[in-house]
Amino acid sequence: MRTQRSLRFVPRAERGIVLIVALIVMVALSFAGVALVRAVDTTTAVVGNLAFRQAAISPANLAVEQAAAALFIDAAKNGVAAIADKESDTPAENYYARLQPGEDTRGIPVQLQKKSNFTLAKILYADANQYFEVRYVIERMCVQNAPLPLTNANRFVFCDMMPPKQGAGTTVGDTAPPDLPRIPFYRITVRVDGPQNTTAFLQAMLR
Repeated sequence: MRTQRSLRFVPRAERGIVLIVALIVMVALSFAGVALVRAVDTTTAVVGNLAFRQAAISPANLAVEQAAAALFIDAAKNGVAAIADKESDTPAENYYARLQPGEDTRGIPVQLQKKSNFTLAKILYADANQYFEVRYVIERMCVQNAPLPLTNANRFVFCDMMPPKQGAGTTVGDTAPPDLPRIPFYRITVRVDGPQNTTAFLQAMLR
C-alpha cells in the first residue's frame, strides 16, 4: 500500500533586486533627461548669440560710413569733411590724431572697452526703438608720442603711411613720375551694444 505525501510550495524570501535595478534605471534616465535639457538650452543660447552678432553688423557699418563722411570730402553728403584739421583731436567727431594709450590686446581703445569709459560726443542709435547703441572712435595710425602737428618730414617717422598707386609708364620725355604724397591710415573701432547685454566690436582701416 502506497502512502501519498502532500507537497507544498514554499515561496523564497524576496530580496528586492528588481526594485534596486528599477531605481538605478530611473536615476540614469533622470540624468539623461537633465543632460538633454541643458544641451538644448546651450544650443538655444549659442544660436541666439550668433543671431545678435549678425544683427550688429549693420549698425557697425553705419558707424564706419559716418566716420568716412567725417574724414573724407568725397564721402560726405554735403561735400564738406567734418574733420577739417587732421593734425589735432576733434572730440565732437570722436577723432584722435594719434593712437590713444590703454588699448587692450585686441586693439580696442580704452574709450570702448566699457560703456562707462566713453566720454566722446557721438553715440548712434541704429533703430527708432534704440535697441542698438553704437559707439565708435577714429584714430590716425600715428604713434602715441608723435608730436602734433606733424610736419611732412616727420610724418613718415611717426605715422603708418601708404604710398598712392602710380602707373608703370613714364611721362613725356622719359622722366620719372612725380613723387606723390603718402596717404595716412585711419583706424575705425566700433562697439555695438544690443539686446540682452550683447556686445560686438568691429574695426576697419580707411585711407
